[in-house]
Amino acid sequence: MTDKQLIVTISHQLGCRGSELGQRLSEQLGIPFFDREILVKVANELNLAESVVEGREERLSGFWQSLYRMAPVLSDLVEWLSSQSFEPDDQGLFQVESECIVRIAEHGSGIFLGRCGRYVLRSHRCLFNILHADPADRVHRAQQLFCLETGDAKELIAKNDRDRAAYMRTFAREDWQRHHVESLLARKTVSR
Repeated sequence: MTDKQLIVTISHQLGCRGSELGQRLSEQLGIPFFDREILVKVANELNLAESVVEGREERLSGFWQSLYRMAPVLSDLVEWLSSQSFEPDDQGLFQVESECIVRIAEHGSGIFLGRCGRYVLRSHRCLFNILHADPADRVHRAQQLFCLETGDAKELIAKNDRDRAAYMRTFAREDWQRHHVESLLARKTVSR
């Protein structure tokens, strides 16, 4: 990384328009924005469908999902070892995503959305942002994005927040809710 590189990480909640902000910043600063590109690179590296990687991003697998991933190993080790694709456990997937993010950051400036970017790029000089939005705005945005009724949108947001919090605690050793509170307190202090 050179002194002229600019690395921005954006950590966001569902419905806070993190992707839109990242794309807008990318256009204004003239540097690349990385979101789905990371997913595509990781899926290609692991020889998995993008939908498999996307379904596991920023959330931990449950017990039965983890056991299911081990089933090929337990039933037919030879066939599993000779297969072209490999679906890693949560730690393995996090490691592959992290390595991908670091490789990209080492080659130039960029804006990285989610995926514990702040933690992964902690040894780089970077700007870090946490995006929050009013709960009603988040619900409205989730309704638009996923064509959901209000109750379903609220449930999706609550589940997503729990999943991301568990993911952040596990891999980044950070408390997502603490950052949320600190960000809100900082915003209130600045606005006074």
